[in-house]
Amino acid sequence: MAKYVFFISTEPYKYQAVDTLVEMGKAVLRKGNEIGGIFFFGTGVYNLKKEISCGTSIRNIPEKIEKFSTENNIPVAGCSTWVSITGLKEQEFIEGATEEGLGDFSNWAINADKMIVFGAGG
Repeated sequence: MAKYVFFISTEPYKYQAVDTLVEMGKAVLRKGNEIGGIFFFGTGVYNLKKEISCGTSIRNIPEKIEKFSTENNIPVAGCSTWVSITGLKEQEFIEGATEEGLGDFSNWAINADKMIVFGAGG
């Protein structure tokens, strides 16, 4: 059994990354592996904002992340520096999401067997 962590730095309007993350995550869990957490960095922290304008043609990505993470008891965190830069508040986050520093993420990465990165960075 392998332990995975996911790192995502794309905003919710680029929903392909989160769609892929969730589908890959489901496959990881079906194979009996574990997901140690999903960490959002850069503009990716906007994925954690519960009340986001999706319009009628865009998927509600924060809702999708919330459902996947809560159903599977997966920790979800946003980079504290980027949360501060963007002006987001933890009380605006989807259920179960927290604000963590890169040091916390590095502990997730150290304890994981595999890290999957979506996006190029901040």
